[in-house]
Amino acid sequence: MTTALPSSTALSSSPTLPSSASLPSSALPAPATGLPAGLSFEVLGEVRGWRDGVELPLGAPRQRALLAVLLLRAGSPVGRDHLLDGIWGDAAVLDGANLVQAYVSKLRRLFEPGRAPRAASEVLTRIGASYRLSVSPQQCDLGRFQHSAAHARALRASGQPGVAERTLAAALDSWPGPALTGVSGPLLDVERARLAELRLAVVEEHAELALELGGHARLVPHLTVLTAEHPYRERLWALLMVALYRGSRQADALAAYQRARHTLMENLGLLPGPELRRIEEAILAGRPDPLARRTPSGAADAAPGHDEPYHDGLSHDELSHDEPSQDTSAQHGAAGFGASGFGAAGFGAARGGPRDGGVGGVGGLSVGAHAANPVPGRPRLTLVGAARTFPAAPSASGHGSWPEGAARLAR
Repeated sequence: MTTALPSSTALSSSPTLPSSASLPSSALPAPATGLPAGLSFEVLGEVRGWRDGVELPLGAPRQRALLAVLLLRAGSPVGRDHLLDGIWGDAAVLDGANLVQAYVSKLRRLFEPGRAPRAASEVLTRIGASYRLSVSPQQCDLGRFQHSAAHARALRASGQPGVAERTLAAALDSWPGPALTGVSGPLLDVERARLAELRLAVVEEHAELALELGGHARLVPHLTVLTAEHPYRERLWALLMVALYRGSRQADALAAYQRARHTLMENLGLLPGPELRRIEEAILAGRPDPLARRTPSGAADAAPGHDEPYHDGLSHDELSHDEPSQDTSAQHGAAGFGASGFGAAGFGAARGGPRDGGVGGVGGLSVGAHAANPVPGRPRLTLVGAARTFPAAPSASGHGSWPEGAARLAR
């Protein structure tokens, strides 16, 4: 599991700012749309839904899985065959079209109980052989989370790191556990991995901000847990090294580098990337700020060994790959939720960084076909965001709440 990091609110008297991401779904205002008021959904944990503050009985796991796929592609038509392949995979489904239609009908009755039997649905519509769920990003906890992350990046870019840090802390505190708990299927398994990557990227952003605000002492234990859970993620090792060094723990910072180097060499046969090597060299040289980048010798406007100043935070530019990278963290696609779904509002953008609007930690898309022997008569399911395979890193169970020792520590 991914550990959220301590908010700087624990370091100062500033209260945590309220955020829609930190409010329960039933407390959120009704979206300003023509849709029935009071509908809201959750996928960051169990798949759940509410109408006017009352939780909806979403039925069997397969019906919840169908709703989850539609939520992740909200606003875009999702083909019936895509639903069948994404939820059932290669398992033979008798009369699959009628089964999907039955689930859709049950969901429609839950969402619009007052709708006349023959009247068209405003929420879950049919378009040929496809279905479209028309909900806004603010009606789903994932959309609210990504909105909060984007807002925090804008605050940071405008020179308000403290407010940005508290906004990310509140957003992380609203994520109760592993996403899409209780539902399964080939497509949802890929989405679960993608959402875990999304959360970890925001945890990294939060750590960078907390480090920038002087929270290195409180960050060290949580970054130690994170590097144990994600030992191939070099950005986490870099954050840990800097936090230790700023706490006058030079030897421990160098020991952390050696642990990272041993893990990468022993399991992957790779050396640490340029950022980790640069930070190690700065610590060995005793430079005041290990994040200050050395200007390459021969530069026209600087003498060899000149230090280029950087601000205190570990920004995207400070960890940018100005030479070929050996970033060994698993790369999952983060392309949003379809051409006209949440992604159209700017959510789920690919990895960029605090200065270019990216979420952080998410690499480019990789596409792989699912299953060697698809069910006859149904197209092969192409999974977007399939990760490269590395030796497994230690991690906790993928279901249920975050473990107590690595819980939502932003609260």
